[in-house]
Amino acid sequence: MKIVGMNIKKIRKEKGITLGKLGSILDVSASFLSQVEVGRATPSLATLKKIADALQTTIGALVGETSNSTEKSPVTRENKRKSLKNLNKSINMYLLTLQDPNKQMEPLLFKLKGNVNSGNSMYRNFGQEFAIVLKGIIEIVLNSGRHILKRGDSIYFNSNTFHFFKNGHKGITEVIWIVTPPTF
Repeated sequence: MKIVGMNIKKIRKEKGITLGKLGSILDVSASFLSQVEVGRATPSLATLKKIADALQTTIGALVGETSNSTEKSPVTRENKRKSLKNLNKSINMYLLTLQDPNKQMEPLLFKLKGNVNSGNSMYRNFGQEFAIVLKGIIEIVLNSGRHILKRGDSIYFNSNTFHFFKNGHKGITEVIWIVTPPTF
């Protein structure tokens, strides 16, 4: 998690944004952001997305995912997937495509341990999202509507709808999640 904090600090300083200003944009305390920057606190995925948006960058840039790959194959082998599991010990995310500055969507594989969620509050962003459950059960909340999805079920929604997800049971849930525009 330390690399995420270092990258947030680097990009924030490059843009001339103070901790206080970023905190007010995100509606979080400057002390929390300071703890994130030094690796003492871990932001939720929703907060990390808000930080990336506020800094006009991607989550991928914050976690150190770069597009320096010399491999230009359209195929991503399972053993070559980039893992973003250092974001949250209970949610492992895998990039299912190589970095491409021109891609229009971002397919991800989420593996959620039991009883975890996407953060403490609902969030929204620009774009659209699609998810299909490969294994387990996931609850997705859109505005005030709750949707329980099981293996084989899918959902499609506009990202500007307030949303939140959680794996409310003990087992691991696996979901293919596709977002547009790309987040990473």
